[in-house]
Amino acid sequence: MPLNLFRRMTVLSASLFICISIPIAQISDNIVTVEASAFLANEPLRIHVELAHASTIERIELAYRIFGQSQFKRSEMEIQGNSAVVIIPTKEIAPPFLEYYLILYLRNSDNPETYPLENPTELPLKIDLQNLNVQQDETIIILSPEQGEMVAPDDLFISFSLFRADTTIDRSASKVSIDGIDISDNIIMSDNLAVLSPTGELNSGKHSIQVQLFDHRGNIVYNRSWEFSIRGLELYMAAQPPSPTWRHTAHLQAEARNENITSTRTPYNRLSLSATSRYDQFRVDGLVYVTNEETAKRQPQNRYFIGGESQWLKLGYGDHYPAISDLIMSGKRIRGFQGRVTLGFFNLDVSKGDILRQIEGDTVKTFPVDSLVSEQSRDNLAAYGPLPNDSTHWAKYRYGTQTRDLFVIRPSFGKREEAHIGFTYLKSKDDITSIVYGSKPKENLVVGSDLFVPFDNHNIEITGQAAFSATNNDITGGTFTDEEIDSNYSDYSESNRNDIRRIRNIFSRFITVNGTLIPLNLKNTPTLAYEAGLSLNYINNFLKFTYLRHGNNFESFGQSYVRTDVVGFNIVDRLRLVRNQLLLTGGFERLNDNTAETKPSTTTYTTSNVSISWFSKTDLPNLTLGYQFSSSVNDIPSNAQWGIDDNTHRVHVQLGKEFTLAARHQATLSVNTSRRDDQSLRDLDAKNTTVSIGVVTFYDIPLQTTVSVNHSSNTYTVLSSSSAQSITTAYTTLYAGASYKLFDTKLILNGSVNPTFGDIQRTLIDARAQYFLFSNLSLLSQLSIYLNKNISNDVIWGFILRADV
Repeated sequence: MPLNLFRRMTVLSASLFICISIPIAQISDNIVTVEASAFLANEPLRIHVELAHASTIERIELAYRIFGQSQFKRSEMEIQGNSAVVIIPTKEIAPPFLEYYLILYLRNSDNPETYPLENPTELPLKIDLQNLNVQQDETIIILSPEQGEMVAPDDLFISFSLFRADTTIDRSASKVSIDGIDISDNIIMSDNLAVLSPTGELNSGKHSIQVQLFDHRGNIVYNRSWEFSIRGLELYMAAQPPSPTWRHTAHLQAEARNENITSTRTPYNRLSLSATSRYDQFRVDGLVYVTNEETAKRQPQNRYFIGGESQWLKLGYGDHYPAISDLIMSGKRIRGFQGRVTLGFFNLDVSKGDILRQIEGDTVKTFPVDSLVSEQSRDNLAAYGPLPNDSTHWAKYRYGTQTRDLFVIRPSFGKREEAHIGFTYLKSKDDITSIVYGSKPKENLVVGSDLFVPFDNHNIEITGQAAFSATNNDITGGTFTDEEIDSNYSDYSESNRNDIRRIRNIFSRFITVNGTLIPLNLKNTPTLAYEAGLSLNYINNFLKFTYLRHGNNFESFGQSYVRTDVVGFNIVDRLRLVRNQLLLTGGFERLNDNTAETKPSTTTYTTSNVSISWFSKTDLPNLTLGYQFSSSVNDIPSNAQWGIDDNTHRVHVQLGKEFTLAARHQATLSVNTSRRDDQSLRDLDAKNTTVSIGVVTFYDIPLQTTVSVNHSSNTYTVLSSSSAQSITTAYTTLYAGASYKLFDTKLILNGSVNPTFGDIQRTLIDARAQYFLFSNLSLLSQLSIYLNKNISNDVIWGFILRADV
């Protein structure tokens, strides 16, 4: 068989292999699916959530923790239409797994909802971060030439598969280069298979290939390189870079959606347009997203952005999410200007704009002016004011939101991915005049520095960061005078009042200084936060030690999810044995609160973890076994009112196996248990168990099926005003779904049935059909029916028209 023909047959066979995660059904009226991108070393992790009732959700946060940590960090997800996306940075990802859950803030509700619904902190969802079969786990699957392969010049062609790339990847924008020369114009993309031949001829010897993937907004999300060699003694003409030309891509999506929830019909119309233009090293991006959900009573739902960049300069205006500093600015949406300068040794990052827009307070009720005192006594937290042009009546208002602007700048010295030191300045302030009836306007100032020093090809890495914040919780009256200091702090000594004057003189140049400024006292540095870390990577062993202290009053308006009032250390060790088939991971963390020494007691949080993973090269299944012990204890006797003394044991077991029996199957079995023993007066004991089993089957015909069963049992204690009550719930959820491709993949049909039995009873039926009118134009229809017990059924239907140019 000719080599070229053999290679192409191999490519086509490999392209049929699809690696997907088996959906483990969870109960939720708002979440359809949660998907994570394939785990790649030194790459960020993208989590994508498909929403069922997007109209009911105001905000979604992802709570996550890496192995060895006791507390969950949080990151706000970007909601656009029926999807929510968040990217976890590389430094927050560490094997063997990542635990996470979602927090949903619903409109017109004071109580957030979680996913999973019950006990998410005890039994969170998990993402496997340690599969060693790299060829199966990578988003970009190399098919030809393989890493290090030597090929004859006439047999050279490049191919790779994107079967494992999620729906956020814009396949048409894939970029391929050889030895730094862009050859993307030659790509032939068929479904998820990319094939291309290099332009010109190549010299004998080693060459490198680079593949880059972009999302639909034009952001690069995956980048992979590998090497191959050309056989032969003769010298071939080196490939000449083609003359630079403009290359354009555009994506248009129009959606019409109707939700009938609890007998209330709500229509949604959404339109999004993204476009990218490239010329040599220059690039211009644009995005417009418009929805009828945009109202003056909500924070912006529409999105827009336009920007351009080269190798050393990046400028843009619109909605963006700068990640400049873990402690100071990370992931907060800003509507305004952003800029980045990369000059090698010197770099500069700048963002300026609004993070909140003005929303005027609502009028709750009006009343005669002589009833003001009685109204305020009923609700002293509400806002009150006279009615415009009516001197005889006042109104009770629901607090609005002032416009809050933010400016952040970070100069740094050294290469971004190598040794560097950076300095960050952030200033944020509410506009007092933006609304009439609002809560107390605030102001925030944060300064900090970060350091990264690698040695020995990054086998040794030293990291450090520190930040100091100042926050004023009411700037209405402005900076106070000497007389106001003497009056407000008359019971202080003259020395303490002089200290306050010195603080005012220093900080008033940058922030409003009055009685609500934090800190007014620098004892125990309550607004100082810092972290330091050391990692070692030698002899198949990775060891990382981190020490941290976050003051109890540290706050940054650009990073809302830093855990405060905590000091301690964390250590994680990962060891690879038996040719990387056996992974041993251990972790220990010990943290204390009461950093300002103002609490009557100090609570100690201790967490110990161990995980063992076996990746079989025989017929045995892959196995992961994890155990965690965590405790919280303070120095008050457990039989006292405020005593804390509880511990929790968690066990995680997962089996995975791929086998062939009439068809190819991927099967998983997962068991998670958690038991909490609360020895305090509250006695909040809890037991939780989930068992999940699922099988994905790939047939010779273009059919793929998924079947899974999930059983959940939970026992927990609820406190009431008179007594404690133990509650037990148990339910089982089934999932059966199929995907079938017709007419040479022009029509893709998907359907699933998802019933739940037990203490929770409902059935979800989902049907979808996508038809490609042309290769770059498709129409998607969707119908979801929720059959609920004892309440009205819910129905969601919609159509999406998508064009890719």
